[in-house]
Amino acid sequence: MNNQQKDIYTLPSRVLLGVGICDLLRGIAHTFLLNYSASHVAKFDLATVPMDQIFMLGVFGMSNFVTGFINILVAIKAREISPQVLLLIPLAYLIGLVGVRLNGIHADATFNGRYMMFVYFAICGLTYLIFLIQKRKIKV
Repeated sequence: MNNQQKDIYTLPSRVLLGVGICDLLRGIAHTFLLNYSASHVAKFDLATVPMDQIFMLGVFGMSNFVTGFINILVAIKAREISPQVLLLIPLAYLIGLVGVRLNGIHADATFNGRYMMFVYFAICGLTYLIFLIQKRKIKV
């Protein structure tokens, strides 16, 4: 692999590192700051929402730690697969959303965190597209 080819992995690996750090922060918010996140970000009414639902928000935070650490590890140790990982992130959420919708589940809560997730997905997708453009330029 020549230096020009290695350079096309710089942006995706740095973005994946940032995504990993973001996932760790989300993990902290969903676990250690669970009550605050549930009431102020997800806009749950803690007096009426079932504790199991808040527990599931915390479990989601645990998975954020897993993905955060894995994304950081890939960005540092296997940067050549960073673009594909960035593409897999929104695709995995899309698959999950389809599965949830197929079960007839539709959220009623405000979930203000979804706006951050839209930006998160856009950054992943845009970075992958930039990578493809850079890769195509090198092959020409």
